[in-house]
Amino acid sequence: MKIKTAIISLLVVPFLVFAQNGALPSAGLTPESPFYFFDKLGEALREFFAFSPEGRAKLQIAFAAERVAEIKVVLETKGVDAKGLEVAEARLREHLGEAAEIVIKQKNKGKDVSQLAKELNDNFEEPKSALADSFKTQKKVLEAKEDELEDQMKAAHKAGDTAKAEAIAQELGQVKAQLELLELKEDELEDDLDEEEERLEDEMDAREEAEEAIREAKEEKAEMIEEAAEEGVTLPANALAAFNQLLAQAESAYQAGNYQEAERLAEQAEGAIENVEDVIEELEEQKEELEDEEDDKEEENEENDTEEDGEEQEDERKQ
Repeated sequence: MKIKTAIISLLVVPFLVFAQNGALPSAGLTPESPFYFFDKLGEALREFFAFSPEGRAKLQIAFAAERVAEIKVVLETKGVDAKGLEVAEARLREHLGEAAEIVIKQKNKGKDVSQLAKELNDNFEEPKSALADSFKTQKKVLEAKEDELEDQMKAAHKAGDTAKAEAIAQELGQVKAQLELLELKEDELEDDLDEEEERLEDEMDAREEAEEAIREAKEEKAEMIEEAAEEGVTLPANALAAFNQLLAQAESAYQAGNYQEAERLAEQAEGAIENVEDVIEELEEQKEELEDEEDDKEEENEENDTEEDGEEQEDERKQ
């Protein structure tokens, strides 16, 4: 009996820690481990001892946070090609879908689920942000590797080492493919998570939905500004004019108690951010083109200097 009690305690404690402080839990075993089935078994037991629908729904969000932690570890240690990444992503989708299903079933039984839906949605905000950061970090790692290989390839070409240049080009192609795969996985996962979140948000009341929409619009703006700063891109002065106007209108409608209008305007503001992101991408491309032109000029100057030095040495020998 004591052993059984100890096992139950170990299974429940991780959930309680997450529920209390909202921090991303430890990944523990990941899908890359041959002992990962122990993790699944433990979670099945935790579900068995969650007797209320509310408890089971919250447990699914706690499991989802653990999947995010696993994705983070797998990306950092094994990369985007790892099979375990697909397993963790699939289970993450399942947890969020199950949480939404529990809420919907309770609503169909005539229960008020708006507070539960809001709590579940709020509890997943930090793991969702951590997930986005994990993809962003891995993207930076691959981009840094891409830049390093491009510099090495230029040096190899300059030295006339064709074999080395070809080997580097092959490795560079693999890194570019990983970047494309990473972006594809990020986009697909983001779309799926947004869809499940929308199912939860549909069960929240109009005021909470308006609050959520305004908050998400502000977060999109903050992320976009951070991205521009990281890329060293200066936004045009009027780039955020449409967003700021729509957000101000949304907040005004919210204060007036017109929550549906506030939500609509906030979603329009979030859509306006996408146009600004397009501007950032164009500015990044222009910046990269300028940098490439500067690198080409620098190489050309170095070659000219080398030729001049050779001519001077030839003149000195003739004298």
